[in-house]
Amino acid sequence: MRFAWLETTRFKFLDQISHYTECSDFFIIQRYFEKIYAIHYNAQSWRDRSLWYLYRSLYGLIYLSYVYKTHWVLHHWQDSLSSANILGVLWFFSAVILRVVILEWHYPLMERLQTFLNDHSYQRDNAWAITKRAQFFRRTNRLVLSVMAINFVEIVYFTATNVMKLEDFMLQFRGVTVGGWPVQIAYGVLTMCWGGMYCTGFTVCYLLMCIFKLEIDILLHSLEDLGQSLGSQQDLGDTFWDNIIDRLRPHMYRLEDLLIHLQQLKAVIGPIAYVQYYSTYLVIADCCFILASHGLSSYSIVYVISMTVFLTESFFLCQGVENLRNLKLRVATVMYDFDWTLQMQSSGQRFASQYRHVKRTFLLITAQADRTVHFSFAGIGEISMNSFAQLLEKSYSMLTFLLQFAK
Repeated sequence: MRFAWLETTRFKFLDQISHYTECSDFFIIQRYFEKIYAIHYNAQSWRDRSLWYLYRSLYGLIYLSYVYKTHWVLHHWQDSLSSANILGVLWFFSAVILRVVILEWHYPLMERLQTFLNDHSYQRDNAWAITKRAQFFRRTNRLVLSVMAINFVEIVYFTATNVMKLEDFMLQFRGVTVGGWPVQIAYGVLTMCWGGMYCTGFTVCYLLMCIFKLEIDILLHSLEDLGQSLGSQQDLGDTFWDNIIDRLRPHMYRLEDLLIHLQQLKAVIGPIAYVQYYSTYLVIADCCFILASHGLSSYSIVYVISMTVFLTESFFLCQGVENLRNLKLRVATVMYDFDWTLQMQSSGQRFASQYRHVKRTFLLITAQADRTVHFSFAGIGEISMNSFAQLLEKSYSMLTFLLQFAK
């Protein structure tokens, strides 16, 4: 009976993540991993809340153990590689804690954004929009599951190599390893789960940006369809202006909603991007120091993977923002292609007010085309692909300096 229930639940879950409907939740898989990696959970009772905080305290104990190890290393400095290992892990843990705190602080806002993006009423009868949403839904779910599978493989590899062979990653007291191999395996798995916590925290934000881009693409495609239908319309009689106003109104409402919610998204992305940018730079510094000092080995490959993950996240963050910041320009470009300056002439005094209304709307949107939606690193610098290029340039300069220093 129990196995039948598990089988039914499994098929139901697979159906939910593989078949798109108007009620589909784009964040369904994310919510599961948020609980697994102790990022967020809506506890309903005092018992759930107690278990949740007890679960989170396990990660807190791991963090405190590295704080203690860092204190011990600073007062008993011996090996530069050991010190780099411990300091690097402590900084990584601190970055994860900052990211989780930011997400928890802004989670009510994020839930409102998720509710907005899960509302598929705009263009619900448009076959192209339905297809795009369905493709995105299936592709995103597969991608999130793949990322978590890769993270699981990294946990196994790290536990089998670094944790079991390097004392720096073992549970220690006064510089001496304590506990047998079962304790060290559990300690190593929880340590690497911080990596999954970092990746999941980034996925939460990146998924929001990707769905915003999807909805922007649907809006632009809908406006293009409207422009083509207006271009093929030969009769510019009195009913024309009533017709275009009715057809244009839902798209303008959607544009306004997207702009309002993008402004809210900035409150989440800004501090996350700040932590992402500077933690990436410091983690790369630590990894470059280890590679320059001790070369590439079965132990240091984990650092290469970590550096790659941080750089990849920074790239996707900047790219995701780049896709959102020019919303007004892209809408204005599409609407300018309507040929409204040639076709949309006033057909009489009866609908002159409608004519002026549509013309004023087009002119306002076109005039605001140069006003981008600015995303910044918590108020310091602007997020763009240029900032990612600067990060790569600084990282390369740092690696070159450390290689010369190692010689």
